[in-house]
Amino acid sequence: MITHRQDIDGLRAVAVIFVILYHCGFDRILPGGFIGVDIFFVISGYLITKIILADVGDGRFSIGNFYSRRAKRILPAVVVMYAVVMAASYFTMLPDESLRVFKSVTSSALFASNAYFYFTTGYFDDSSEFNPVLHTWSLSVEEQFYVFFPLIVMLASRYGRRATGMAIAGLFAVSIIASIITVPINRSAAFYLVQYRAWELLVGALIAGPALPKFADARINDVLSAIGALLIGLSALLLSKTSEFPGLTALPATAGTALIIWTGPGTLVSKLLSLRVATAIGLISYSLYLWHWPIWVFSNQYGAWEHGWQLVPIALSLVVAYVSWRFVETPFRTMRYRPAVSVAAGAASIASVAMLAFVGQLAADQMKEDNTAVERVAEFADYDPSKAFRSGQCFLTSNDGIEKYDRDACLALSDNQQNIALVGDSHAAHLYPGLRALSGANVIQANASGCRPTLDAEGEERCIELMNYMFKDFLPSHKVDVLVLAGRWTKDDAKLIRKTVDYLSPFAKKIVVFGPVAEYKSSLPRLLAHSLYDKQPFKAADHLVPRQHIGLDIQDALAGSGATYISTYKTMCNPDCVVWTKSGDPVQFDYGHFTADGSRILISRVKQALVVQR
Repeated sequence: MITHRQDIDGLRAVAVIFVILYHCGFDRILPGGFIGVDIFFVISGYLITKIILADVGDGRFSIGNFYSRRAKRILPAVVVMYAVVMAASYFTMLPDESLRVFKSVTSSALFASNAYFYFTTGYFDDSSEFNPVLHTWSLSVEEQFYVFFPLIVMLASRYGRRATGMAIAGLFAVSIIASIITVPINRSAAFYLVQYRAWELLVGALIAGPALPKFADARINDVLSAIGALLIGLSALLLSKTSEFPGLTALPATAGTALIIWTGPGTLVSKLLSLRVATAIGLISYSLYLWHWPIWVFSNQYGAWEHGWQLVPIALSLVVAYVSWRFVETPFRTMRYRPAVSVAAGAASIASVAMLAFVGQLAADQMKEDNTAVERVAEFADYDPSKAFRSGQCFLTSNDGIEKYDRDACLALSDNQQNIALVGDSHAAHLYPGLRALSGANVIQANASGCRPTLDAEGEERCIELMNYMFKDFLPSHKVDVLVLAGRWTKDDAKLIRKTVDYLSPFAKKIVVFGPVAEYKSSLPRLLAHSLYDKQPFKAADHLVPRQHIGLDIQDALAGSGATYISTYKTMCNPDCVVWTKSGDPVQFDYGHFTADGSRILISRVKQALVVQR
C-alpha cells in the first residue's frame, strides 16, 4: 500500500500554478512557468513506479489492474472536457477552427496529440494558441510512456532489484542523451515526442526504488530539499520560450522536484508544501490543468485579457476544476469494478469521443463550404512565410541552428546595385519581400527569430552568434549602402538602438530603423474572418495593442544620430489601418507579421527613405 503524501499534493499545486500563470498572461513574471509540466512528469514517474514495484513485490501486479486504475484516474474528467470543448468550438469558432479542434480531439482521445501537434504546428503557427486541447500533448506523452514502461519493469523485476534499477537507469540515459542531441537540431520534436521526454518521468522512477534511501540526518535532507526548491524557482524565473528546452535546461527543474520528493516528508520544504491551501489546489490539479486552457482560449478569442483581468478566467478555472474533481473525478475513481469492466468502459468512452469528433469534422467541413469567403480569409492564419522570409537559410527560426545560415547566399554583395543589409528578427524578415521588390536593390539578409538587432543582443545562441558576426565581422569589413534594422522592439530598447546605430554608422552610408508594427490582440486574419462571418464592419482600433509609445521613444533616442527612423505604425495606420491588399487578402498573417504582399505595400510607401543618392 502506497502512503499518501501531502507534500506531493503541494508539488502538484506548484506545478499547475506555474503552468496557469504562464499560459494566462503572466509569462513576463514567470517566463519559465512551462516547467510545471516537467514537475508533473517527475511526480507521475515516481508514483506510478512506486505502485508497480509494490505490486510486483507482493506478486499481484497485472497489466489489467494497471490500465484499469489509469482509466479511472484519467478518462472521466478528460472525456467531459472533450465534450464541452467540441460543443463550444462548434458554436463559437470559425468553421476551419472548429475542424481543427475536432481533429485535435480525435488525436488527443487516442493519446497521440503530441505527435499530431508536432506535425501540424510550427514557429509561425499562430492558430495553435487558439486550440483548446493543445495542452493534452502532455497526457499523450504520459500514456505512451505507460504503454511500455510497466512491461519493462515487470520483466526486469524477475531478475531482481538491481536489474530493475539498471533497466530504469539505462532508459533514462538513452532518453536524456537523445533529448540533448535533438534540442538544437529539432526543438519541436524534442518538446513533443515521448522518446525525448521519457527521461523526465524516469527521473521520478529512479528515486522510487529502494536503491536510493534518503539520508538519516534530517539536516542533510533539509538542505537538499531547499536546493531542490531553489532549482525549481530559478528555472521558472530564468527560462523562457526562447530557451533551448527541454534537454539540459529541463534538468534543474526535474532534479529539483526529485530532491524534494526523495528527501521528504519531514523537511521544511515538504512541510510548507503540505499546508492546507497547497494540498487543496494539489487535489484538484488534474482537473485544473485540464480546464484552465480551454477556458482561457474560449474567453480570449477576440483579444488577450489585460490589466489584471486575466484573473477572471483563472478564477473560473478554479471553480470548474473543483466541480470536475468533486463530481467527476472522485466518484469514478472510487467506484469498484473489475479491471476488465473499467478498461472496457474506458475504451467505449474514448470510442464515443472519437466518433463525435468525426461527426464534428463532417459538420465543420459543410460549414466551410457554406462560407467560402470567410474561410479564404481565415486560411491566412495558416500562411506559410518560409519562402518569403527565406526561412532556414537567411532567417533562422527556433528550429534552426547557426550552421543552417547560408553566408554565401544571404550576404552576396553586388557591384552594380545598391546593397541593402536587412538585420533583425522576424519583424525584419517580413520586410524582405518588399525590399526585394525595390528597383536596383540587392538585399542581403541576416535574421533570426526572437533576437532584436542590438549590440549585446540577448536570445538563443544561434541568434547571438549571427548578430555578433554581422556587427563585429561582416559589416566592419563590408560597407553597405543602406543598413536596415528592424525588430519587435520593447520599451527598454531605445537606448540600445541608439548605441547600436552610433557603433554601426561608419559601416553604412545610410542607416534606417523601422519602428514597431501595428499589433493586434489576436490574429488579424481571424479577426477579419470573424467580422465577415458576423457581417459586422471591422474596426482596427478596437483590436490594436497600444505600442505606439515604443516607436516615439525610439524616434526620440535617434535624434541627431544621422539615422532615418520609419514609423511603420504611422505608415500603415494613418489614421485607419490598412488591413486588406488590393486582391482582398489580409496584410498580416498573425498578430503582426506582414504577408509578402503586405510587405510590398509597406515598402512601396517608404521607398524614398531607402535610397542613397549617388
